Amino acid sequence: MKKIIPILIFSVLLAACSSTAPHRTGNSRRTPVAQIQVQPSQSQPTTAVTQPTVTDTPIPSSVHPTITPTSSSDASATPTSTADPSLPTDLDVLSSQGYAMNDGFYIVGELLNNTSTPMGNINILATYYYQRAGKPVEIGTKNGSTMLDVIPAYGQAPFVIGPFHTVMNNAGPVTYFDLHETGQAGTLSTQDLVVQPTANSYSVGSWLYVRGEIQNNGTMDAKFVKAIITLYNPDGTIIGAISTYTNPSTIPAGGFASFSASTEYWPNFDHFTVEVQGQ
Repeated sequence: MKKIIPILIFSVLLAACSSTAPHRTGNSRRTPVAQIQVQPSQSQPTTAVTQPTVTDTPIPSSVHPTITPTSSSDASATPTSTADPSLPTDLDVLSSQGYAMNDGFYIVGELLNNTSTPMGNINILATYYYQRAGKPVEIGTKNGSTMLDVIPAYGQAPFVIGPFHTVMNNAGPVTYFDLHETGQAGTLSTQDLVVQPTANSYSVGSWLYVRGEIQNNGTMDAKFVKAIITLYNPDGTIIGAISTYTNPSTIPAGGFASFSASTEYWPNFDHFTVEVQGQ
């Protein structure tokens, strides 16, 4: 199944693997790339790392008159456990955006696991094209994965692929990209980690911060706890994805740990969600 999707912009981070069993193949689609200017202050995408502590006072919306961050999130790590009848029973890209930065071309998107089985070992193959004489010419490929190691049944997870480097004089800029997804049945990590409803966002200068707290409701310590934050525009289309480990990264049974992640690129930001994983 192919479909044409308009393009926007985003922020960055990564993801990885999981288990075994039945192999699933997603649907490919060719996506045109909008030629959108990158803001001058953003020389490269921001990696999602824990930032130094800053003031708790949100910056007035007048600092960013066209971008008003929400003060709260849909901070839920539990997806709606129902199938989407409008989509194939498989892995499917809900939305994706592509843009060029100084160090290459990036794709950010969101992948839906529209099956009753948790899916891991996710591989997303991006194929890049340059339009020459009205026809797309393939100029390269790059593999990526979701930021969640395993996507729950009927759940979704963001992904970032890039940077993709084009060779000068070999072709032109990326004008289309095509995504093809595969995965295998996987095993979910600990499900006792809960994002607290106090998670919020605020801006300091040109930076958007998302912070919150995660509780370990289990009877054992949770290790390598990571918060994955997906940023959306008012229409619910993904515009970016960032992640960070909690501080501390191990949360004792019954304990709490905070997280804070930031990005300098947040065009048309409206709201966010937080997912969490740990061992």
